[in-house]
Amino acid sequence: LGGQFPTAYMWRAKTADNLMVRAHLTGKVARALRQGYWFERDAQKEADNVNTIYAPNEGLQRKAEHIASAFGWYRCWDPNDEVQIDPAEMAADDEASMRGSRHGGGSSHGPNSGGGLSGSRHGDGSGGNLSGSRHGMRGSRHGKRSLGFRASTSSKSQAFQEISSTLGSSVKKSASGAVSSKWNEVLHPAILFERSPNAKAESGILLSLPETVHPVRRAELAFSLLGRADEFFQYYEQNRFGEMKVGKDGDNKSGGANERKSYLSSLTGDDVTMGNDRIFFAKTFPHLCSSVAGFSAVEAALELGNFDEDDDKGANGAAAAGAPKKSNARQSSANSSRFRESSERYERSLTTELGSLLRSRSKKASMAHMVKASNMLQSLRSSLKIIHPSSAARRYDKDYLSLGKDCFVNFQKLAQEEQLKVTAALVMDDQKIPMLITDMFGSNKASFLAPSSGEQLQTGKNLGIPEPEEVGLPFGLSQMKQKPPTNDGKESRTTFNRASLEVEDAYTFSQSVPSVMRALHARAIATAAFALNQQELGHDFPVKPKGSDPAGFVLDCTEECVNVSAVGMKDSDNTVDEGSVEKAVQVMANITAMQHCLPRFFATLVRGMCQIGLIRGDELDETLSYSEKILKNADKSCDAQIGSTYSLVYEICRNKIDSHINFALENFNWVAKSSREMPNAYCEGLIGYLKSVFNSLGPMDEGSRAGLHFSCCGHVSERLVKLLSGKAGDTTTMDDSGIQPIARIDAFGIKNLLTDCGALEKFASSTGVPQLQDCFGELRSLTTFLLDKDLPNLILPESAAARRRKYPLLSLEKVGNILEKYVGTGLGDKLMGGATGRTVNILLIDKKEVPPLVKLIRSQEMS
Repeated sequence: LGGQFPTAYMWRAKTADNLMVRAHLTGKVARALRQGYWFERDAQKEADNVNTIYAPNEGLQRKAEHIASAFGWYRCWDPNDEVQIDPAEMAADDEASMRGSRHGGGSSHGPNSGGGLSGSRHGDGSGGNLSGSRHGMRGSRHGKRSLGFRASTSSKSQAFQEISSTLGSSVKKSASGAVSSKWNEVLHPAILFERSPNAKAESGILLSLPETVHPVRRAELAFSLLGRADEFFQYYEQNRFGEMKVGKDGDNKSGGANERKSYLSSLTGDDVTMGNDRIFFAKTFPHLCSSVAGFSAVEAALELGNFDEDDDKGANGAAAAGAPKKSNARQSSANSSRFRESSERYERSLTTELGSLLRSRSKKASMAHMVKASNMLQSLRSSLKIIHPSSAARRYDKDYLSLGKDCFVNFQKLAQEEQLKVTAALVMDDQKIPMLITDMFGSNKASFLAPSSGEQLQTGKNLGIPEPEEVGLPFGLSQMKQKPPTNDGKESRTTFNRASLEVEDAYTFSQSVPSVMRALHARAIATAAFALNQQELGHDFPVKPKGSDPAGFVLDCTEECVNVSAVGMKDSDNTVDEGSVEKAVQVMANITAMQHCLPRFFATLVRGMCQIGLIRGDELDETLSYSEKILKNADKSCDAQIGSTYSLVYEICRNKIDSHINFALENFNWVAKSSREMPNAYCEGLIGYLKSVFNSLGPMDEGSRAGLHFSCCGHVSERLVKLLSGKAGDTTTMDDSGIQPIARIDAFGIKNLLTDCGALEKFASSTGVPQLQDCFGELRSLTTFLLDKDLPNLILPESAAARRRKYPLLSLEKVGNILEKYVGTGLGDKLMGGATGRTVNILLIDKKEVPPLVKLIRSQEMS
């Protein structure tokens, strides 16, 4: 992946594209594989960018950029966008942007700290040599040259730092480190790319390393001449293969009960139990890995055998000393075997402790730490195979140097938790206002959106060439625009008090949705990089029913991240407490927009996993089937949150409608004694509120928008019907809000209520939602029936069929309840037509006629 560009990238991209073409297009993900990507247009551009801009040199940096490009990062997002993976880093960046940089005189990165952390036991300016260590320069019993090989606290490799110092000027160090890319910093620890020597310099160090261990061999020969070889071996092992007691009770307050032996502490001179988890993964773990690699390099050099003095190289001398040399060779072989057993035993102890320490620390690690640690383990194991391949400890590296069997479960849990935190932080800063197209593209929207003639030829739909991803709004986000109203322009519909802007100038989602999708994309790429490392390390993934196991792990992890993102969008704001319909509607629209992106998002992941080798050709069809299942699960999670948010919007609207009705009609006098030509004030207030609510539903999809129209209007009609037909004082017919039903009403009050019903129906028709006015059908039936002069005949049992034909929504029980509180008119009112002094074309029932009508209705109910 990090090899020669653009050849390697193009070959892998073409292989993946061929697999995509041959895939069976039977699902949403499979159909989305060809959307937003065209090999002839995108692959060459990505390869050239990685080769010239992001990673001009071969190695780990190019590998990281290859992975990011394979998953479409630079097709979808601006190269300057942040890679939002670690919530702690996001919080630190926000704090730094507010308070400024805090690197000063008291910084832990001082000029003499060697890149270490304050509080570490690495001495200032010591380069990693402690005066109290048995392996240090001042504390060693071997003078100025130590037999120990310890990593430095600096970001440079210890193998390069200490060994190169013994080689003089044979290898030149690079004073300035190479410029690193963002993805390289996300996926790899700093020690692997900061100021590291190139491959040629490292080869020079390893080839020159045997010369640096000549003092050990000379001392061995000197002791052998004196007949004290065993004493030398014992003395060497005590100083070279030592151990140290470390723990929380180093001051013996508890008698050292919690102390334990540490070979790594003996090798480095540091207490490996000190520091928190963040310091461990940032500094301590790379430091320990480089120390183990350096130890193995020295042991490999010692294993090469005895050295030959230059003055012994002569033809005569070689012939004369032929026989003694064979004897010396056998003796050297025996000594090397003795050295080797102790060395391999100690090396196994180091790798065992390092793996155990990593697994214990990884329980509280972050996702970024896990990814970097897996890359560090991969680099360490590769280095050990190159440095000391003959060591018997190599056969145990796979078991010892690993994150453990539970690493996949822990990683998935960390991904969920951190994605929820990132989503909560992004949503908290969102104002819940639809993103404007001018906000995304600037004022020159038309020229930006209009492609050039060449691009029109390349992306023409008539040629079957998919359009490229919209940078900043990928996966179909750019298509989520608000649709104009369907009310023939009778009423202008604006959104969130942006009266100067038309609906088509805004998207349905707010500014947090692209950021959440970018965080999801970045986390999916990091998960794929982690899975690739674990695959290269030879670890077994959780077995999936079908398809690639590593790809299944990536898809499972991404699905959980999508689920928590939907939850975070809904729950990370105080929408319920504020009771804001606009915000609740925008939250619902945001989740809908994210759900719309999922097919193309998962298709991009499948293409990327094919390109980097997580999916083989024979596994693609089954993996696509599994991705369809994952997509369905993610859709269900989004639907659940959308449904919950829809219920929240309706609950807010219903509460506002109830409060308005309760306040306006609590002491309303329905015995009007006169009719009105205009609707009552409470009705005008209701229409005004409903109009404001419906105008704020622009970000919603058409189905949800129409459903909320029907729900609100239906609730208004239900409340008015209950107030009209409920029995005063009867809790069974009382409204849920607690307001008492109408106690007394006359014919003119019913006539005014019919006028209110007509105003509500007129407003419902003006919204453009078909059949919305039918929500008030029952209210119209009751009021019209009570004012119908043919009422006495229609309530007769023999007129039931005629009554049902004329009033299909009518309930006789409710008519009886209304008549029980009906205030009849006297003879004077009938003659004068009420207080208006003119006759009206409505039914005026006399007081004496009301009880017989009620009795007739009740008798039909009982029968």
